[in-house]
Amino acid sequence: MSDQPETTLPKKQRRIIHWDPEHGRSVGKRRWTVLRVMAWAAGGMLGLLLVAGLMIRGMRLVVGPQFLQTPASVTPGTPESPGTAFVTEAKASLARETAAKTLAELRRMPQGHPTLLQRLILIEKVFLGGEALLAAHDYGKAYAHFEALNHEIDEFSQDMKLKQETQKAYDEVLVRMKEIDRARSLAPAEFETAFGDASTGRQFFIDGRFATAKKQFDSAFAALDRAAAALQRFTDEQLRAAQQAVATGQREAALAAFHAALEKDPGNELAQQGLKRAEVADRVYALVLQGAGFEENKAYNRARESYTKAFELDGFSAVAQQGKARAERLEKETEFDAAARAAQTARAQRDWPKAIAAYERALKVDPKRDEVKKALAETREIAHQDAVKHALAKGFEFENKYEWEQARSAYNDTLQLDNQNAEAKDGYLRTGRIIRALMQFNRLIDIAEQRALHAEFQVAIRSFNEAIAIKPTYLPLTNRVEQLRSLLLAQNKPVEVTFVSDGDSWVSISNFRMLGKIKTEKVKILPGDYEIVSRRKGYQDLLLMLQVRDGTPPPVVNVACTLRASG
Repeated sequence: MSDQPETTLPKKQRRIIHWDPEHGRSVGKRRWTVLRVMAWAAGGMLGLLLVAGLMIRGMRLVVGPQFLQTPASVTPGTPESPGTAFVTEAKASLARETAAKTLAELRRMPQGHPTLLQRLILIEKVFLGGEALLAAHDYGKAYAHFEALNHEIDEFSQDMKLKQETQKAYDEVLVRMKEIDRARSLAPAEFETAFGDASTGRQFFIDGRFATAKKQFDSAFAALDRAAAALQRFTDEQLRAAQQAVATGQREAALAAFHAALEKDPGNELAQQGLKRAEVADRVYALVLQGAGFEENKAYNRARESYTKAFELDGFSAVAQQGKARAERLEKETEFDAAARAAQTARAQRDWPKAIAAYERALKVDPKRDEVKKALAETREIAHQDAVKHALAKGFEFENKYEWEQARSAYNDTLQLDNQNAEAKDGYLRTGRIIRALMQFNRLIDIAEQRALHAEFQVAIRSFNEAIAIKPTYLPLTNRVEQLRSLLLAQNKPVEVTFVSDGDSWVSISNFRMLGKIKTEKVKILPGDYEIVSRRKGYQDLLLMLQVRDGTPPPVVNVACTLRASG
């Protein structure tokens, strides 16, 4: 920021002097004479005294009559006090160095004001006077002189800082007036006061009365702060009215209030957001009322849907957001309570699958409920134990009914649930042995039946007897087995068969007995089909098939070889 605004304070004019003593002299310049030198010296001294007198008079009019008043020790011709007589050269030189250092800093700082520039020129003159005292070895007077000068320099530095602060305050007042110009219609008196104080302060600043000007600018700031507060109050009132209208679904009233707030505060984010909310305020309000009705009737799922639609339209609606959260919570609580009650009921009825499913529904609603987790784990354990007992009991039940396949399946189910169950293991092995025995029994009966059909009664009897030996005692004989048994018993009695031959032929019953050369012989043979062979040298072999059956007349078998063998 510049020390002095271009529109309020006059610009500092600078005069450029070209230092060229030889400039403009002609070749034939005039020579200096003694009278001419004395005239120029006298004129210069008179002019210097005149300028210094005018500057001191002007500064005293601005600062006061005390300007540059020095102690008696500084005034030429005043006798020194006893205290200053002992001031050393070092102290005077130190005071001079302090003044010189501070003065050098002041020279580098922009003055920016005529009054300050004149004071700086006078300070420079006084500094030169102190150096003259030092050069004359009048150290006591020089020390007092520079001490007074340092005091004046400190005051000058403070005035420069105050001038800068005042300049900044004035600039800030102008900026502040422009920033809150929208509040002019809301606080006209405050704006008038601020303008008057700023104008008065500016005049004091021009006159060099910086402290007074600063007070005027502070007063202007206070008036502008009151105007800004009025603007803020108006904006807040419009926002409250708009938000109330949004909450009650008054779309047009909300839009008007938000526009009024933005007219005075165009960058207000709440008002900008509020315009979007106001556009859907009536629809959001209707959905919120609908959700409240559903919620009152405990239709929490429908209430949640209504609140959700409202919140989707207006993401800043606290009522819709809270209603949605509340409906979701109540919906979950209702669903959880229903699932928990169903689980307790099913558990009391020992309907374990239904109880487990109900507990799982409850945990799906609220996965953090430890008591439900514990109840579910207990129910599953009880259900498992119950399933083991039930499967084992079914195995025993089927086994008692001699339903071995079903019994073995039940024991297998038990082992699937509890592979270390000893009773299920024994039952599974036991039923397996019985099932294999029954399969063997049926197989042997089938063999016996097939052999009997082929008249292999002895083989059939052996198979039948083997089947009866492994038959479980509880198993009754079926009609089919009884009939087979009767058939085999009947065909197990020997039948007397008469064989007749010529006495020269060799007769044999295949796989049974050699009869030899016979003429007539009776042989007792068990029923069955037999092959009779007769052989005689020089004759063709005779082969006969003989069926022996119980209950039929004993046959007479002629087995003589009668046909001669060809060449």
